[in-house]
Amino acid sequence: MRAIVIAGGTLSDPAFYKPLFRQDDLVICADSGYLHCNTLGITPDLIIGDFDSGSLSGVPAGVPVTKLPVEKDQTDLHACICYAMEQGATEILLFGARGTRLDHSLAAISLVYMGLMQGVTIRTVDEHNEMFMFRDTAEILKKEGYKLSLLPITPVRGIYAEGVYYPLNGQAMDWGNPYGVSNEFTAEVAKIRVESGVLMAILSRD
Repeated sequence: MRAIVIAGGTLSDPAFYKPLFRQDDLVICADSGYLHCNTLGITPDLIIGDFDSGSLSGVPAGVPVTKLPVEKDQTDLHACICYAMEQGATEILLFGARGTRLDHSLAAISLVYMGLMQGVTIRTVDEHNEMFMFRDTAEILKKEGYKLSLLPITPVRGIYAEGVYYPLNGQAMDWGNPYGVSNEFTAEVAKIRVESGVLMAILSRD
């Protein structure tokens, strides 16, 4: 099952997101993310949040709301992703994860790692970036106008990359040496393999 979780960060171009929805997606809004749903013309299946930064004005009629306490350990987004996984989601698309708060953006990236550790692929998607994490292997489809960056989440050893302008043949990556930024596709599919560790893959365009 696939879920889409919509946070309250930046969604600048509704036309970009609308085609990404499928009829059978479980759509969950984190707190004010439901306002993005209103703009998109999408009715969510559930809204979860503490609503500490606003009211519930504009919530679509009939949509269930789970109100969380303001003082809690999990962010609203964290609660939404946990709920999606409890419902059986094996893939989650995360919209609106990037905004003005760096701490919230980094926390969202941390949740992508949490999903990976539980066997769930979480992808953050916006108008300029798509990001996910992987162990072992990944096949990444070329997107016209996008560059591919690989960054280590943990120390990574034995990285092999083909189908890219700067191939890798057993190299290592660690924080503090981000040499995997802005690679170019030379094939329709980039094939990446790692012997140990977790890599973040980012497709980005200007």
